[in-house]
Amino acid sequence: MSICWTTARTNWHDPRLGWITLPPGLRTRRISLGALPKKDRHVFREILKRNPYHVLVWLANRARTIPQEMLMEVNNMVDATNLEKAAMAAALKPLGEYVGSIGMNRPLADYNREEVLTMVEVVITAYQDHMAKADSNEVPF
Repeated sequence: MSICWTTARTNWHDPRLGWITLPPGLRTRRISLGALPKKDRHVFREILKRNPYHVLVWLANRARTIPQEMLMEVNNMVDATNLEKAAMAAALKPLGEYVGSIGMNRPLADYNREEVLTMVEVVITAYQDHMAKADSNEVPF
C-alpha cells in the first residue's frame, strides 16, 4: 500500500459540512474504486474520467479526488524492526529540545531552510547514535 502526504493546502466543499480546508502534510492513502460502496463508484468514476490527472484518496475520513501533483508518495514502506522503532523513539527527545529552542509555537512551514536542515540533522544523528549503541548481536537491517 502506498502512503501519501499532501503537498499543498486542500480545499473542497462538502454538502453536509460546508467548505473544508486542510493544511499541507496530511497523511493519506490511495484507494481504488473497488474500495468504495457501490453507490459511490459511479460518481467517482465519472469524476476521474473528467479529471485524468486526479487520483482517489482517503482523506478526512472520506473518499476524495485530488490532483496527483498534490501528493508526495512513498511506495516501498516496510514495517520497522523493534530496533528501528527504538531508534526513532530515541530521536524524539533531541528533536523536542531543538524544536523548543527555535520556538515550538511556529508551524513547520515557517521554518527557514537552515532550521529544517538542522532539524533533520538532529533526528538522523540521534537515530544513528542509537543504532550504533545497539546490541551488536542484532543486525540493524
